[in-house]
Amino acid sequence: MTKLLFSCLVLCLANLVHADELRVNAAEIVGYGIFDTSSIVTGRGFTASSIAQDNVKGVRFIEYTTDIPAQLGLNFGIQYVINSSPRGQHIRLTSVVKFPQGGLQRPRGRLYAESRDTREVAIGRKVLHGYGFDEEWEMVPGTWIFELWYRDARLIKKTFNVYLPDVVKEAEVVSPE
Repeated sequence: MTKLLFSCLVLCLANLVHADELRVNAAEIVGYGIFDTSSIVTGRGFTASSIAQDNVKGVRFIEYTTDIPAQLGLNFGIQYVINSSPRGQHIRLTSVVKFPQGGLQRPRGRLYAESRDTREVAIGRKVLHGYGFDEEWEMVPGTWIFELWYRDARLIKKTFNVYLPDVVKEAEVVSPE
């Protein structure tokens, strides 16, 4: 009987330890569209699986939209929160940006169908998953898909339509004589 009680106690303690383990239940988009930043610092360069990355601070969404004009200097994407437990614990996520059919072609370089990287994020804190048009070759119109993965589970998927803005031609004004 003592062995049975000891076994039950061990099982109960094991369950308590499991109760403290990481549980990723949900992720929530808290902002999306076109954003501005207070500062941008060059981060990591190009890799085989990822476009070059910058570190940004002071993110402020200026337009909530899924229609994105392809313009140099424009930033767009999503801001999200992992709503799980325990709050503050860091987890490893995979961020993916799927480019339009045909991908992004670096001049004299690699063709990217997508950009994929892993990062550590804190549960319960806002995180940005964005893209900025720094070069003309990046401004490819079509469907851009932003995804966030935890292990084999997709937590977030947001689709943007990037379009080429109309070229405004200055009309010649003829004054009546």
